[in-house]
Amino acid sequence: MIWTAYNRQHRRVVAYHIGDTGVHSAIAIYKLAKAAVGQISAIFTDANSCYRLAFERIGASEPHQQTKAQTHLIESSNASFRDNIARFNRRTKRASKSQNMLEITLDIFLARKRLQSPS
Repeated sequence: MIWTAYNRQHRRVVAYHIGDTGVHSAIAIYKLAKAAVGQISAIFTDANSCYRLAFERIGASEPHQQTKAQTHLIESSNASFRDNIARFNRRTKRASKSQNMLEITLDIFLARKRLQSPS
């Protein structure tokens, strides 16, 4: 599973993590996002219970809200991955799905999006 952190102010993905759907991955994406942007003012997530458990475990001070209304931009980003990168299509036989190749593909795709992103 690919976890992504989206910065609404800059309108782009600022961090990603490839891992399972558990608390350890939620903690990993939180730490990566914090390292990428510094101060986080608020966290919006879907209803996955691992976020609440992860934020309680590490003592995150930022307000956390589980809502679909504020996560539409990350869903749009996920759709962009699936539409533009054959590696992320479901049941594809077109490309390797090794973790190393997923990371390289995401790095290239996000770097290109960053260059095209309005600042």
